[in-house]
Amino acid sequence: MPAIKEPHFFAQDLGSYPRIKTLEDYLSLFAECTEDHLRAGEASVYYLRSTTAIANIHRFNPDARIIAMFRNPVDMVYALHSQLLYVGEEVISDFEKAWRLQERRSQGFDLPPGSRGSFLLHYEQFGHFGTQAQRLLSTFPATQVKLILYDDFAADAQKVYDEVITFLGIPHDGRSSFPRINESKGARVGWLRRFSRKPPPVLRTAVRRLKEAVGEGGISAVKNKLVELNTIRQPRAPLDPELRAELVQTFRDEVLLLSRVLNRDLSHWQ
Repeated sequence: MPAIKEPHFFAQDLGSYPRIKTLEDYLSLFAECTEDHLRAGEASVYYLRSTTAIANIHRFNPDARIIAMFRNPVDMVYALHSQLLYVGEEVISDFEKAWRLQERRSQGFDLPPGSRGSFLLHYEQFGHFGTQAQRLLSTFPATQVKLILYDDFAADAQKVYDEVITFLGIPHDGRSSFPRINESKGARVGWLRRFSRKPPPVLRTAVRRLKEAVGEGGISAVKNKLVELNTIRQPRAPLDPELRAELVQTFRDEVLLLSRVLNRDLSHWQ
């Protein structure tokens, strides 16, 4: 896996969001691969959300193996809002208000300063799991696709991990411990978190010069420490029952489609 875990190179319909823009830069991520590496991969989370990434991946490597995990879309969009709020891509802390603004934001209105794309705030599109899974399986053969339900992973992480190892055709590393490493979190001071993620343009030149003077490692260590001190782990409040019911209805057809694609009963998501 490359140091840049989520290059999003193949999601070329997501505007300026992809961190890696050229094929040359993408291939350079894997420059250290040798014949001893049985598999090489990356983990761009928005490849399913993109309408072009899967086809682009297939053109790049028709033998690629794809792993995707799905969870209840209602829970997913609520969690996504928290994550975007934490990283500074969202500035409206009230999820229902952010959900109601989707249409305006898709037209370019009410976007946060420095937004990398209105697509990030169109929460409903992220939850179209049935359509996404269908698009994936219409491009790659089922033997090259591993679709996982988060419910299964949460219930028995070892079993799912073992299945992925088998799917990739690599030796098992003996791992048997799977601690939670990305629990719900927030910022103690919102403006400080946004500042650390998206400093004002006037300061970016100064930061670049400082990096050149003291080195990337020193600046990153300070920044990471500030982020750590400003981060709090906190469970999300339960969704308002009326809003949850609305979201369940919104995603009903997509859940039914995913149920058919996976041949799994997902009625507990309804």
